[in-house]
Amino acid sequence: MTVMGRTTTTLHSEPQLSKLTVAGRVASALREDIASGRLLAGTKLKQVEIAQRFGVSTTPVREAFGMLQSEGLVQIDTHRGVTIFLPTIQDLAEHYEIRTALEVLAVELAARVFAPDDAALLVALLDEMETTTDAGRYVELNSQFHLRLYALTGRSRLLAMIEELRNASNAYVHLYAARDVPRDARRLNDEHREILAACVANDPERAGRAVRQHLGQTVSHVIQVLQENQDR
Repeated sequence: MTVMGRTTTTLHSEPQLSKLTVAGRVASALREDIASGRLLAGTKLKQVEIAQRFGVSTTPVREAFGMLQSEGLVQIDTHRGVTIFLPTIQDLAEHYEIRTALEVLAVELAARVFAPDDAALLVALLDEMETTTDAGRYVELNSQFHLRLYALTGRSRLLAMIEELRNASNAYVHLYAARDVPRDARRLNDEHREILAACVANDPERAGRAVRQHLGQTVSHVIQVLQENQDR
């Protein structure tokens, strides 16, 4: 089915799918649109149009909006409706403060248990990051690298919290990725290699320091882009 010039995806074609599963799939598709920049910050999402796009009722769309709100990706207002979250610099700084605390903890724990066999997959991800010219793919690989590394901790609750925050961060990261990732590729690659080297060396303090510096650099660059956008 085509709605408003675009092909729709019917998510309720499988009778066994629960409403929650359908809502989750709608949320996943919208999350990808936000992360890729296809849905820009400040865009209003209309419940009926989204339902038509995916060939579902408005109920799972409403539930999907709730999921995205809990991740900080949309804002729901009784009068203004649902809009893609437009972060302020204060929002961004607070977000990264929380992320830094959790990710430093995670990488320190990962460094303590890191085994030689753990390195191969992470090295492969970094190698692809260094060769890709697609900013969206770079962001995806970056997320995979960090989450696979943190997964070595075996702390499922910690990993879930970090993953939720990183998903919400994708909207921020894509603000500058297309423009600045190619320019900053060498710095970013060096920072990732240092994080991995610290883990290979089983040095938690060094690993934590490397992640703190890496996230600090990232938030500084994204804040710069936000400031530039506000000045336009």
